[in-house]
Amino acid sequence: MNKEDNQYMKVLSKKPEHKTHLAGNRLVSKSHGRIAFRGMIDVLEAEVLEAQVLASGLGEEWYCTCLGEVLDYLRAIMIAEVKSEPFPSLKLFGLALDEIHQQSHDVKAAFGLARHPLPDQSMGPLVARINYLRARVREGELLAVRIFGRLTGRRQDLITAMNRLSSALWWLCCKKIAATP
Repeated sequence: MNKEDNQYMKVLSKKPEHKTHLAGNRLVSKSHGRIAFRGMIDVLEAEVLEAQVLASGLGEEWYCTCLGEVLDYLRAIMIAEVKSEPFPSLKLFGLALDEIHQQSHDVKAAFGLARHPLPDQSMGPLVARINYLRARVREGELLAVRIFGRLTGRRQDLITAMNRLSSALWWLCCKKIAATP
């Protein structure tokens, strides 16, 4: 074990169970807002994986691929938060995030839907699961607003990233609803 590893092990052996590393050797309570946000992202990643398994089991490989993009997007949010780096400009499903946001608000023009759909059981398990993910992402967005919003504009990029992810999941719901006879 080299000197740096030895120092790290000393820090770990002294770290109280109710504390965790925020960045480097900086310890904070596990109830710290940024740690709570990271935990929410972890949960969302697990839930997206479950949705991928469902999509694959239903033979919906395109949706499985799209959910893989959502998973990568969540991982990019986590990396940006942990490293205190700006959230990168990404696309989802081959579209710019602002395009998805706009289409998710104009479902008639984007998907030919007569009105804003209200998901129900007749739309099937995949729409139900993606809509659930959308609602969970909205919870994550609200958490981001509570945590980062009070930091005078810091991490507005993560708040926006969560908002666009919610729109993207609604976009997927609408796409599936429009494709279902």
